[in-house]
Amino acid sequence: MTEPAEVEGFETFYRDALDPVYRAVLLATRHPERAEDAVHEAFARALERWDRVSVHENPRAWVIRVALNHHTSSWRIWQREAPEPPEIAVQDELPIDPWLLRTVWRLPRRQRQVVALRILLDLSAEQTAETLGITVGAVGAHLHRALGTLRSMLGATSFAEAAE
Repeated sequence: MTEPAEVEGFETFYRDALDPVYRAVLLATRHPERAEDAVHEAFARALERWDRVSVHENPRAWVIRVALNHHTSSWRIWQREAPEPPEIAVQDELPIDPWLLRTVWRLPRRQRQVVALRILLDLSAEQTAETLGITVGAVGAHLHRALGTLRSMLGATSFAEAAE
């Protein structure tokens, strides 16, 4: 059973990490409700294992990795049930600018993940590599490609066109 002091430590971690973790997972997954589900599942698992997660080098990275894994597993199930992806609706209450969100969502999945972790959460290349299970070199390559694509998207379109 989890001790009261441990629960208090988790509550502080949860309060401080929830918003940035959700933003990163949302950016990486492109689906607000599924991102929220994955984040809550990851935090629930973190609470169950708080004695180990609390001493992890980067507990936020651990939670994000679990959330992304949960999303991937759930996505496979959703794909079997509904081969056509649902419409992605950007809601006004999202914690990220909708125009920027739509622009980043145009990137390939791994590039979105790297952008979310390196830029939004400010994880190091090493932490990002560990979180995603890829090499540091791959992190750099994905980030370079993503930023190049974003520069060309932002430079080649007007704000009105990009918001469509």
